[in-house]
Amino acid sequence: MAGKKTIAVVFGGRSVEHDVSILTGLQFLEALDPGKYDGIPVYVDPLGQWWTGTALTKRSHYPLKGDAHKDLQQIHLDLATAAAGRPQFTAFQKSLMGEKRIQIPFDLIVPAIHGSNGEDGTLQGLLDFAGIPYAGCRTLGAAGTMDKVFAKKVARAEELKVLPELIVNRPEKGTFLDPEKIKQELVAALGSETYPLIVKPCNLGSSVGVGKADDIDGLIAALMTAFRLDSEAIVEPFVPNLVEYNIACMNSPDGSIETSAIERPAMDADVLDFKNKYLAGGTPGGPKLDSGPSEGMVSLNRTLNPDELTAEQESFIRGTASGIFKALKLAGSVRIDFLCDGETGEIWLNEVNTIPGSFAYFLWEAAETPVSFLSLTNRMIEEGFALSSSRLGATDAQAGDSKIFA
Repeated sequence: MAGKKTIAVVFGGRSVEHDVSILTGLQFLEALDPGKYDGIPVYVDPLGQWWTGTALTKRSHYPLKGDAHKDLQQIHLDLATAAAGRPQFTAFQKSLMGEKRIQIPFDLIVPAIHGSNGEDGTLQGLLDFAGIPYAGCRTLGAAGTMDKVFAKKVARAEELKVLPELIVNRPEKGTFLDPEKIKQELVAALGSETYPLIVKPCNLGSSVGVGKADDIDGLIAALMTAFRLDSEAIVEPFVPNLVEYNIACMNSPDGSIETSAIERPAMDADVLDFKNKYLAGGTPGGPKLDSGPSEGMVSLNRTLNPDELTAEQESFIRGTASGIFKALKLAGSVRIDFLCDGETGEIWLNEVNTIPGSFAYFLWEAAETPVSFLSLTNRMIEEGFALSSSRLGATDAQAGDSKIFA
């Protein structure tokens, strides 16, 4: 790949995690190697419209208000990549001669959209369909990890330790949850109706919509909150003396799976929810703007490489994280989260985040063999090109001996 490549970083999106995604996308752009890459900011607004422009690289411009769009260009992703010869966005610019079509070529997309419509395999599937190179997890891994039920089934098949769960579907319009039926299902799935319990949406990340229930009334209320965000909810036992541990994984150039430092996020409450995860350690109302690449997930109060972990616990975390990473054929920088009973030391795999906040660069910088954010972006991009180029063989009907029409 001679010469500099153009990398389009896509962030924002139609997701409840829209704001965090902006920080992650801008952090990635800031960390690009300027000797190798030119970056293009691509902002997807809450309506699903795509925009680009240098103004988008300023955190203080968000949320976009009033005439903020006057310095931006609305763009569309050209899906006819094969015909174009190179991936490109198209835009239309008004001129004296009418509307002028503009092409904005690029070489690879970095999906930095958290949660729905970006981290869940939908964007990855679109890029696969169009044959556009992209970084990070492929469609299967992205979709499989976003669905917490599916991910837990894979974990169990790999004999990885997870908590038991009850799956509750959103009731049809005009109907209500039956508390007595929920109680019976709890006993069947969890072995007892023992409180407290944790409720979370099945297909969201960043601890959005997570709630704690201390009785059946609290459980019904927490389920209804989760159903505002998803059609399925997971109910799990609450881990007493809760301590959370997180670790990141990525593929090593030698084919092995590399693991980062381990972090213990600070917890100001029984549950590490979205506010604790992303707004802790910052100013009231959120992280500071235009203050360097330290906002977002990295602003969370945390302890890196906590010394209370025994060698056995550390080995369990690293081995389990590598196991689920391999089982789901993941790629990019992926964060895997664990739950621990701080009194007994028992640990369970919690969930997998294929596009973690800040791409978990702070975990790599604190690894036994440190990886800088610039090196991390380089590795993700190089891996993206390699995975995209190796995805498919010949696609013409003649090659598959399936030609019907002459």
